[in-house]
Amino acid sequence: MNAFFVGIGGMGMSGLAKILHNAGCKVAGSDRNLDGDYCRRLREIGVRIYLQDGNGPQQFMQEAGLKANEFKVVKSTAVENQVPDILAAERLGIEQMMRSDLLAMMFNEKKGIAVGGTAGKTTTTGLIAWILKYGGKEPSCAVGGIISGLDTNAFRGTGPHFVIEADESDGSIVKYRPWLSLVTNISRDHKSLPELHELFAGFFSNTSEFRLVCAQDEQAMQLKKSCSRPVQTYGFTADSDWRAENVHIDNDTASFVVKGTPFVIKMPGEHNVLNALAAIAAASMCGLDLAEIAEALAAFPGMKRRYEKVGIAAGVTVIDDFAHNPAEIAAAIATARKSSKRRFIVYQPHGFGPTSFTRDDLIDVFSNLGDDEFLFLDDIYYGGGTVSRDISSEEIINSVRQRFKNAWYTGSRDEIVRRIAGEACNGDLVLVMGARDINAICQQILEQLPARQNCTS
Repeated sequence: MNAFFVGIGGMGMSGLAKILHNAGCKVAGSDRNLDGDYCRRLREIGVRIYLQDGNGPQQFMQEAGLKANEFKVVKSTAVENQVPDILAAERLGIEQMMRSDLLAMMFNEKKGIAVGGTAGKTTTTGLIAWILKYGGKEPSCAVGGIISGLDTNAFRGTGPHFVIEADESDGSIVKYRPWLSLVTNISRDHKSLPELHELFAGFFSNTSEFRLVCAQDEQAMQLKKSCSRPVQTYGFTADSDWRAENVHIDNDTASFVVKGTPFVIKMPGEHNVLNALAAIAAASMCGLDLAEIAEALAAFPGMKRRYEKVGIAAGVTVIDDFAHNPAEIAAAIATARKSSKRRFIVYQPHGFGPTSFTRDDLIDVFSNLGDDEFLFLDDIYYGGGTVSRDISSEEIINSVRQRFKNAWYTGSRDEIVRRIAGEACNGDLVLVMGARDINAICQQILEQLPARQNCTS
């Protein structure tokens, strides 16, 4: 299918554009930020990208030699109807298609493996895709993060499997018809718990063969109990179908045993043991034996921006993490606590709508920080459009400070960098979290950290 992607620089959009391009289709797109990483990656493989000014669809038609009925304009829920390229598509009579419908069309033609859940789904999806590729299954994949060893978020394989990260935030998860469906956990993010249970119940109902849930998550287990079809579990409990035993976690790795086979992963944190356990179960259902899976997992280099160590300076470790909802934030902080004296925590809230919806949960997470932790909130990310800006980072900080005093809103990233670089000591850790561009300060902090080996924290 030939396609023009409006907002091609987004993670999900760029992945599908790459898959279509590599399949030999004519592909182009537009974006507000032509200098973004995903735009750069697409240009490097020959995908044309235009300014989002309303001229792109017409230029694409002329340069590719296409008529209006020979390609589709692909958009996501983040693209509003008044965007110039959407108006141009309407004027030119070009059929429009939602990104989720395109992904569903690709996915449903394959032996699909769909990973859903509030937190952990990106890493779990990347793990499954990596293991299957390492094991010679040659899957296709579309995931919301960069798989470090493959340096990509999407690829088209010749094998029968298609591994995707299934998004519940816009309700599109019910469009998929998986062969294997997996739910990592369920908590409030974009929708209420009753809405989420309804969506995930539909997700399981649409699944033809295998269903997996995490035994450690109460809400996911409720989904299992309400499902009339067989559902397997993974976790640490004795009655889990896929159980991790003899778990040992240190600063950079984790080791455990599953059904008598030892595993080692280069990712710290109990949540990553669970992610790996889900991937082990899924890969086994695809026909790989546990020894093959263990070899693949030992070689897995991780996901970009998933508790990624950016560097160490003056004995201070700086971590970049994509965490952008309360469950992911709590997991990242729990992991950081196992390997540091004190923690300097920076968070960029992800959009006005999601931040307003999860406000109370965010305040609860941050209010439970300890005396050896220091919180800085960046301004809420604004992606454009007609959203209501009825909440602010300063207001959240004021609420947090009623219970936890080491919390600040400075209104300046430079001030955040200056404060942390001036106060962090040997043995401390800086955890920078957010789904957008807050990670830009990681390198700045490393560069400004003085030699503070003699600092007493």
